[in-house]
Formats: sequence, C-alpha cells, structure tokens
Amino acid sequence: MKSTFHRILHPRSRRVRSWLILGVGWLVVLWFPTVLFAAEARIDNVHVARKNGRLVVSAVLRNGFGEKTLQELHNGLPKDFYYDLVLKRKQKNFLDEEILAKTLRTTVRYDTLKLQYAVTKEDGTDRQTTTWDDLESMQRDVAKIDRVALAPVDILLPDRRYYVDVQAQMRTARLPFYQEYFLFFIPFLEIDTRWAHSGVFTR
Repeated sequence: MKSTFHRILHPRSRRVRSWLILGVGWLVVLWFPTVLFAAEARIDNVHVARKNGRLVVSAVLRNGFGEKTLQELHNGLPKDFYYDLVLKRKQKNFLDEEILAKTLRTTVRYDTLKLQYAVTKEDGTDRQTTTWDDLESMQRDVAKIDRVALAPVDILLPDRRYYVDVQAQMRTARLPFYQEYFLFFIPFLEIDTRWAHSGVFTR
C-alpha cells in the first residue's frame, strides 16, 4: 500500500497526475456549468434627470436571472431584488460625501397554478404589483429602474458636482421549511453587483 501510494504521488508520475487533474476538471464542468459560464450580474445605463423639481434615476440590471434562480422561482420560491440608490457630492481632497440614499425592493413570485408572474415594487412610500404571463416581460420589469424619484433638486448646492451610485442585490425571499435547518450551507445573498455610477451633474 505504501509503495503504491508513493508511486502515484512521485514527481515522475506526471502523466497520472495530469489525467487526474483533467478528470476533475471535466467533472466540475459537467456538474457546475451554470457557475462556470453564467454571466456576471451588473448595473448598466445609470441616468439622472429632472422631473417636477426632483431628481429621478433610471438604470438596468443585466444578467439578473440565472438558470438556478429561474428554476427555484418556477418551483414556487419568491425572489427579492434590492436596488440601492445613493446621491453623492464630489470632494476634491476627501472621499466623496454621501448626501442621501434610497432602497427599492422588487419581489417576484410565480403562481404555479395560473402560470403567471407577480412583480411587486416598493420604494418605501408606494407599493405596486403587476402581473405578467410571459417570462421575458417579467424579467424586463424586474430589471428596470424607471425614473425613480430620489431627491428634490433644491438639495443640490450651486457650483458643486454630484453623481448617483446604484447597486443591486438579490436574495431568496423565503426558504422551504426543510432548508431552514441548513442555512450555513445556503448562500442567502445570490446577487451582489458592483456599484455603477451616473454621469456627473450640477444644480
């Protein structure tokens, strides 16, 4: 037993080790393809405009729905998307100053009997639910931040420069009862994008 073990690990047995590494690599590819090849979720097209005396923000979440997410959603597991919007003022010699922040929550549920998606959007003061019959429309709705009011224009100081940061996170809204005993095996936070920046603007 000792000599066999020694031959496998001996530096001369490079061919054996190469085949072992190749075999393990193929197992990883076959077992976890969605992990290896899934596109990274990100925020794009952050835009700030003015509407009725308020700053309104628009943005888009790209690649927010992987195969695992869709499978769990179609099995009846709701998903929560959180969008963090932060207004910042640029500083010359210091870190940029955070002026205010707002979090949007979008929850998507799939009705396995009606075969419909229910998308509920909350911004702290308003709550609205929209029902979709097809997957593509639901995904566009969930991924879109459309002219969300962030702050009054009067909050901006003259001759100062500002921008808006946007980040997205996606979490499982509710775990099946049998999984609640194994939370240390389950990644609760499923999406955590990098911060995306709008263009710089002034008052």
